[in-house]
Amino acid sequence: MNLELNLEDGQARVRLRWLAPNAVRITHAAPGDADFPADRPWLNEVLVQEGAQAVETPEWQVELLHGCVQARTSEGLVFSEKRPARLGIRKRCPYFSLDIPKTEARFGIRQVENGVSLAFAIQAGEGFYGWGEWFNAFRRQEGQVRLRIRDAIALLQGRETYSAIPMVYSSRGYAVWLLNSHTSRWRIDPKAGNLQVEADGPGADYILFYGPSFKRILRTYTALTGRPPLPPRWAFGLWVTSYPQGDQEGVLAHLQEHRRRAIPLDAVILDYHWEEAFHNFQWRRSLFPAPQQFIASLKQLGVRLGLIQTPFVNQRNRPLQKRFLNALAHNLPPGLEQNDERDLEGYQQARSQGLLAHDQARWWFGAGGMPDFANPKAAQWWNARMRPLYEQGVSFFKNDDGEYLPEDARSSLGMDGREYHNLYGFFYGKALYEGAPEFVGRPLIYARSVWAGSQRYPALFLGDQKPTSVGMRSTLRAGLNLGLLGFAYWTADVFGLDGKTTPEMHMRYAQWALLSPVARYFWRPPQIDDTRFPWSHGLLAEENFRKYAELRYRLLPYFLALAWEAYQTGIPLLRPLVLEFQDDVRLAAVDDQVMIGENWMLCPVFGNAETTRRIVLPAGTWHDFWSGQSWQGPGVIEYSAPLDRLPLLARGGAAIPLGPPMQSIPDDHRLDQIEWHFWPPYPARGVLYDDDGRTQDYCQGHYSLTEVVAQEQENVLSARIGAAQGGFAEQVRQRQVTLVFHRAKPVQDVHLNVEAACEWRYDPENREIVVQTACPVDFETVVECFHSR
Repeated sequence: MNLELNLEDGQARVRLRWLAPNAVRITHAAPGDADFPADRPWLNEVLVQEGAQAVETPEWQVELLHGCVQARTSEGLVFSEKRPARLGIRKRCPYFSLDIPKTEARFGIRQVENGVSLAFAIQAGEGFYGWGEWFNAFRRQEGQVRLRIRDAIALLQGRETYSAIPMVYSSRGYAVWLLNSHTSRWRIDPKAGNLQVEADGPGADYILFYGPSFKRILRTYTALTGRPPLPPRWAFGLWVTSYPQGDQEGVLAHLQEHRRRAIPLDAVILDYHWEEAFHNFQWRRSLFPAPQQFIASLKQLGVRLGLIQTPFVNQRNRPLQKRFLNALAHNLPPGLEQNDERDLEGYQQARSQGLLAHDQARWWFGAGGMPDFANPKAAQWWNARMRPLYEQGVSFFKNDDGEYLPEDARSSLGMDGREYHNLYGFFYGKALYEGAPEFVGRPLIYARSVWAGSQRYPALFLGDQKPTSVGMRSTLRAGLNLGLLGFAYWTADVFGLDGKTTPEMHMRYAQWALLSPVARYFWRPPQIDDTRFPWSHGLLAEENFRKYAELRYRLLPYFLALAWEAYQTGIPLLRPLVLEFQDDVRLAAVDDQVMIGENWMLCPVFGNAETTRRIVLPAGTWHDFWSGQSWQGPGVIEYSAPLDRLPLLARGGAAIPLGPPMQSIPDDHRLDQIEWHFWPPYPARGVLYDDDGRTQDYCQGHYSLTEVVAQEQENVLSARIGAAQGGFAEQVRQRQVTLVFHRAKPVQDVHLNVEAACEWRYDPENREIVVQTACPVDFETVVECFHSR
């Protein structure tokens, strides 16, 4: 049945709409109002599942008591408002803002006309997670979070963010998503026992989720807002960007150096000045005199091309600002200081057709119009201007700078800039992603500013960082926060945006950032900074970079399986420990260890000159990936981590597929060589996901899943590789498979499908059984290893 109820007790009036058994939407109206407020104009764009759903057994039992919503489950009272909601708030707010990128200082009084205020009761020791991409905290028990996005350069990341999302988890097993995109302030006050929320616009409207597991909440939240689709297979390779942009010859020389040194690479992103004017989407011929030849050369090298863009159509230059910012950041290629970078024709087109949300917005390299991407006509116009570049062979775009929309902007949906500001990155990414499939089989958008629902448009980069211990820690923390909101594909840029690396920082940063869901590094012209190349700092640093880049490529089959899981459930590839081990209170605030899926734990070393790493072990058996050492959790260990070693632990019961080393991932790449690694105790289970890697045919069921189970009974250790379930046109018919059983006892014999016809060996030093065989994809294969009695 569809569940929708209205409750009123004289002090409050609410409407309840069950969206799932464990999710109810609670909408406040002023007592005596004839109707409940209409949905905000953006809601149907953000929600992929609309309206009340057929819910047979709702888990929330909701009532009003003295004007306050109280919600119970079968386990008792879980959630309660602390006081009746306040609607229609009018107030005057003084403000001051200093924006270095815009070179602008503003102050004054801002008038709030129709704000709202809510207060939720909290308990002693209750912790909160979420709110989007935050660098300054993971688990919060007190303090304030202000949700207003901005260009949060490294200097500001202690209190600002690029992506602020009003969705928060409680350690008590519930979550709240406020359906309000205005600037809001969330204050955790443990002394008063409340979480207070104030928003500068209408919408005392929220969805209340119950888990109690965070994974269940995340599944429900992403069922409502969308799950991350699969990126193209090559996107799991390594990317690079030059900052500032070099010329055609220099870019090719850099990529050729990768190939000469056998350091893998799959994509290059050209920074702002690939373009002659912002934004006419025309090549700057002084840097790229022969773009089609350039793209052909990239193809020969096996490298995809991405182009950066920002949401501006310049109507005027700002030369003084350009000089000032170049002096600070060295962000201009030499000789471009005086260039006219206006697109007057494009500006006039967009303005005359009513396609701009604002016609005089400032940014790094000028001022002009910002398209209203919530307007389908504006999105179509912008995508049409990009079309010739796709046709030339560009693979994807990086949509930068979605944080600048002024408060006096307007949208065709009826939003003003105050409501649209935080949402702008969502509509920006949506417009580009949905406009791309015509040109590329499997779209990819590389965004900086996002909102709820943007996980449907991968991927995301975590803004501008510095190569410091603090920068590394805060970047990982931001990624973990985003993962709790379903963002599966984010990148911790190797070395950050800029700043010189030391040999130690170069090695430590590369080790873990190369294993983030998307991996990219920045290089700078040597005259500015010669410490950011993979081959900077000598052979040891170069070998370290190559080692972990190769490990990333070998992990491709494992990443693909996790990508499929994210598409099905919303559970991200990299996960905070609290998502996997929620019942272990020791792990509730851990933000410097991370799970890659449920089977690998990555524990970066952040400090200079540190050669050990304190690791908090969850329950179970944990095995060092690099050596024969194992530990039993729960507990704490001191892990020996010399400079070239990243602490990486395999969970007991893990079955992890690896592929061969590669220099790039071609379109016709197939999973025809797989190395399965098994760690005790058994059973160990894993899955291999496969599809064509480049189209959206997987959405129509054109993919395959192969399940693998290793078991140990008495004196037999076995692995069963199942027949592939499903298929697609280009699926291989047979795979060359290597099975590696770690921490294994010696064996006398190995049988393949009952018959003793199998290539195998036992390594007593590493205690490994290694079996090699060919496996038909459509038939089950069983390998049995017989121990010595």
